[in-house]
Amino acid sequence: MRRTVFGLICLLFSCLPVAADDWLKTLMLFDAGRYEEALELATPFAEDGNLFALEMLYASYTYGYGVPVDRVQALAWLRKGAELGDPGSQDAMGHHYFEGIGVAPDHVEALRWFRLAAEQNHAAATYSIGVMTLNGHGIKADAAQGWQFIQRAAELDNPDALFLLAGTLMNNGATAESVDTAMHYLLRAAQLGQRQASAMLGVLLEDFPEDPEHRVKSAFHYQLAVAAGCSDVKKEAARAVARLSPDEVEALEYHLALGKPETDPRDPQSIPGQCLAG
Repeated sequence: MRRTVFGLICLLFSCLPVAADDWLKTLMLFDAGRYEEALELATPFAEDGNLFALEMLYASYTYGYGVPVDRVQALAWLRKGAELGDPGSQDAMGHHYFEGIGVAPDHVEALRWFRLAAEQNHAAATYSIGVMTLNGHGIKADAAQGWQFIQRAAELDNPDALFLLAGTLMNNGATAESVDTAMHYLLRAAQLGQRQASAMLGVLLEDFPEDPEHRVKSAFHYQLAVAAGCSDVKKEAARAVARLSPDEVEALEYHLALGKPETDPRDPQSIPGQCLAG
């Protein structure tokens, strides 16, 4: 959320001077944690269709920034953005209907929203359509068409699609070429924050002497996986660090400092999970 809020400043250049002053004040109040005041100023912007203000209100009612958590109210603000054609909002609407958050579960309606977002090349929505098509959720199951959507999502740089394709390549009679492609997919997925990809890279690189830096790289990806909530690789991560020489530990710390994602205490924390199960 923090990165999003800072990014909103660019919107000032397209606002009228008075509105720009109010919007800048809204951003500063929100970033300072004065949520109630910020939301009071943001509401008129949202009512006028300002997508960034709509996102602010949606996030506030979803996570309780200055207001009680209210999934129904959050969904109302989200729907307004989705109906204005914002693909990110349309994708989120799809998840609300798929998971039944603030609304009754409805896979057909979820698929409708995902399709609207995918038509605008939204990578995550395209991936969701692929998974739903593979599993027959809201649509007749069709493996060939499902994989086409997943391949397209990978081309659009969706980390989950990249991870899924990597695993498929490695499980289907891996050749040298397919392993190289799979590693490329895994590395890109991990770079985009896909924690299962980080965990798998930790495993694959741990005993890969062909790469002289394999121990550092393995420890690096294990650490990213643990930080992202992979509860099943903590022992492996500790073991990988224990194997390092002092120089390698220094290199690891350097890369972790460079690769550490920007976080905000207002954002929801990563949910622990099994990243190498199955």
